[in-house]
Amino acid sequence: MLAYTRYVLDAGMRGDLLALKVALAPCVIGYAEIATRLASRPDAHAATNPYRVWIAEYAGSPYQEVAAKSAGRTWKISPISTPRPAREAELIVIFKEATRLEADFWEMGWRADQRVE
Repeated sequence: MLAYTRYVLDAGMRGDLLALKVALAPCVIGYAEIATRLASRPDAHAATNPYRVWIAEYAGSPYQEVAAKSAGRTWKISPISTPRPAREAELIVIFKEATRLEADFWEMGWRADQRVE
């Protein structure tokens, strides 16, 4: 998670608000998507599920609205409605790297029980 957090902070410090929003998008949108999928499982809200509070928070309407607004507003921050090709390429690189780092974060949790110590 530290690598992703550093990447987001660096993207914001190096770039502008749009670069920061693009770097945050995999997290903001990803949490909404993952929580929605987990919430549809039969045991998602069971008292024995240690993730039930997390699932309820991120699958709930308030966070889902935040994620939807974030996704919809990202391009509206841009001073031009369609970025120039060089700027668009830069934003794609940011998004791809942020997505890779976010996926690595989830993979780390997924594989936690498989560690060999």
